[in-house]
Amino acid sequence: MDAKFVSINGKIVARSEAVLPVDHIEFTYGFGVYENIRLRNGALYFTKAHIERLLHSAQVIGLAHPFSFEHIQQWIVELVKKNSIKSSNIKILLVGGAEPLLYILSLAPRFVEKKIYKTGVKAISAQYERFLPQAKTLNMLPSYILYKKATQAGAYDTILYDNECFMHEGTRSNIFFVKNDTLYTPPAEKILLGVTRHGVIECAKKHDIKVNETHIPFAGIKEYDGAFFTNTSGKIVPIRVIDEFEFNGVCELIQTLIPLFNEYIEKNAEPVLNVQL
Repeated sequence: MDAKFVSINGKIVARSEAVLPVDHIEFTYGFGVYENIRLRNGALYFTKAHIERLLHSAQVIGLAHPFSFEHIQQWIVELVKKNSIKSSNIKILLVGGAEPLLYILSLAPRFVEKKIYKTGVKAISAQYERFLPQAKTLNMLPSYILYKKATQAGAYDTILYDNECFMHEGTRSNIFFVKNDTLYTPPAEKILLGVTRHGVIECAKKHDIKVNETHIPFAGIKEYDGAFFTNTSGKIVPIRVIDEFEFNGVCELIQTLIPLFNEYIEKNAEPVLNVQL
């Protein structure tokens, strides 16, 4: 992928010119928020939800800025057309300071192997609660370290639980558990409200699949039929193993939900480029 251009405060510049001053104290302290938007086959997905969450995250951490929803939305489309890349992850980076900076750039998408949707992935666990979990901030060092530990262990992600051993989320994913005909997912107050998570809940309810937002104790994972991560790149990623515990394959409800959610996503496509599929 060769994205030659980046947008800075609405101005499109060469990627080599998209730099941050070395003395930008707010950036070095992680005073910023970000989003990743899915671009596939020339179409964006859930742009409105991602921009709204970016602005909400900025509000949560007290990051004042002059950027409006309409301007950010326009700049994303302009950059996609300028780079003319049909599939990527569009990253929005808003950094605070006396003169706030808003970067929009295209990154190579992280594709999940197709076989994983049938076989499931491995996950490990760790005790950690994110600071200001409702905001998607640049304060990512603990999550980065825990994600790195997961990859070193051959796992997809690390499931985070609190000091009462209730599970919250992954380092870069939300989590769901399945029991009989019901989805269970941790409540909103202690997690980042994922855009994909919201879509899965909405899709499930449209197809009369029950969803229960409740505290999920780590000690109770053996009571469930299955589990899955949700995130922008992977969509619904079945979990086969958590630490030493292994589910009996990818359960039927998850297998049913994956194609239903894929259909739901495509109905929310926002075409930007004219691409022959």
